[in-house]
Amino acid sequence: MKIRSGFVSNSSSSSFIVINAKRGHDNYSVPPDEDMVFGNYGIKEFGWGPSTARDINSRINFAYLQTVYHPNENYLPMLESVIKEHVGCNKPITWKIGKNWGDENWGYIDHQSTYGNNIKMFDSEDMLKDFLFGVDSCIVIDNDNY
Repeated sequence: MKIRSGFVSNSSSSSFIVINAKRGHDNYSVPPDEDMVFGNYGIKEFGWGPSTARDINSRINFAYLQTVYHPNENYLPMLESVIKEHVGCNKPITWKIGKNWGDENWGYIDHQSTYGNNIKMFDSEDMLKDFLFGVDSCIVIDNDNY
């Protein structure tokens, strides 16, 4: 039996998100002498599981990849704004996730896991903050082929 709390986007695909900040937000900071670079840490390939990505870097990577796949031009600026506000840093963000097969730091989301309820995180800045930094938010990487 699966017990879920908070917002859950459900599908038969290989990844779905759980948004749960009921116990607050994790602290996440970038040292003042470092640039804001994302994509070097965390999961970058959201395909077949089973696994669960609970770390902030994987959630940031997942959100960024959703902006790559989705035509809404407001998603990337919203993502960067929420990260900068939470981190308390206004430096430019560098994304180190390749969008094409063969790129050095290639990332992807399974085609069934893009769009749909997995972009629910972009409904508002608060929802996005809850997904990225919520203590109990995660990405469940699974499928129904077992």
